[in-house]
Amino acid sequence: MKIGMLFPGQGAQHLTMGKEIYDRERIVQEYFEEASTCLDQNFVRLCFASSEKELKETVNAQTSIFLVSASLYSLLSSKYGIVPDVVAGHSSGEYAAIFAAGGMNFPDALYLLKKRALFMEEATKTTPGSMIAILGLPYQTLKEICDKYDDPSDNKQVVEIVNYNALSQLVISGTIPEIEAVAQDARALKAKVIPLNVAGAFHSRLMRDAESSFSAYMVKVDFKDLKIPLVNNIEANVVTANEDIKDSLVRQMSAHVLWWPSMEKLKDCDLIIEMGPGNKLSKMLKREWPEKEIVSLNTPADLELILRILGKEIIPSELALDLEAEMQSLTSKTSENEAGINQ
Repeated sequence: MKIGMLFPGQGAQHLTMGKEIYDRERIVQEYFEEASTCLDQNFVRLCFASSEKELKETVNAQTSIFLVSASLYSLLSSKYGIVPDVVAGHSSGEYAAIFAAGGMNFPDALYLLKKRALFMEEATKTTPGSMIAILGLPYQTLKEICDKYDDPSDNKQVVEIVNYNALSQLVISGTIPEIEAVAQDARALKAKVIPLNVAGAFHSRLMRDAESSFSAYMVKVDFKDLKIPLVNNIEANVVTANEDIKDSLVRQMSAHVLWWPSMEKLKDCDLIIEMGPGNKLSKMLKREWPEKEIVSLNTPADLELILRILGKEIIPSELALDLEAEMQSLTSKTSENEAGINQ
């Protein structure tokens, strides 16, 4: 089977994400430990026992989503030998996609994501913004609405269509009053408006200063040519060269996310797996391609489904085997004690 893998970006975070698999799989626990050491932050507490407000903060959201996605990918690839033929990551999810494709190592990806998020967070404090998804309006209609409120001459009144998520879903980003005005006009036309769980106007021109600051850090990371092709956000092109990857990661901060054109490059895949957390990308894609095998990986049940589709048997977790051995040892000791008493 030809396999495509998708990696979600900011907004996919939620408390307890990945916990069921974390509790069962040692490899996932090891990634949590490594991330906590790399960034000097307790990711077990952040992901499982903090708060939605804390997790929503740009730095926390981007690094924790990457951690969950990367550890789930490593579980599939290392333990079961399941590797994709093509990968794509939505916005900050592109870092996990590049990690999966062999373009950079785990600590470097975390390092860059933290720097990226800090610059983005700084930009949101300079000019507060937000993002909303709009369902049910044609592109041209929404563009005309946005053009009424957007002033391209400065950054005081900003509203842009920034994510082309699906044929029926567009995302706008910008300053808060302008976003609210567009939302009101869209609702008047019977469109569905969904606020996104993000802290700023990402992928708009409000991120250009952050992008410029971030670009200086790309030289600190050793990028490799990809072993698995990546469909990038900014052009929906298939890339493998390390220079193209670096260019994509820098420009995507203020560039628009061409997600649906990117997904068209995965149309010949037999199986598409969203590598958690959440299932927004897979649900959106399933609406467009109901006939396709599209699944998300978040829980042990999801893992079993993927293995059944691929005709593989589930391997007992090391933790379960350790527990079983411990129980057998306790049972054996109990039997020996009972035998001694009986004698």
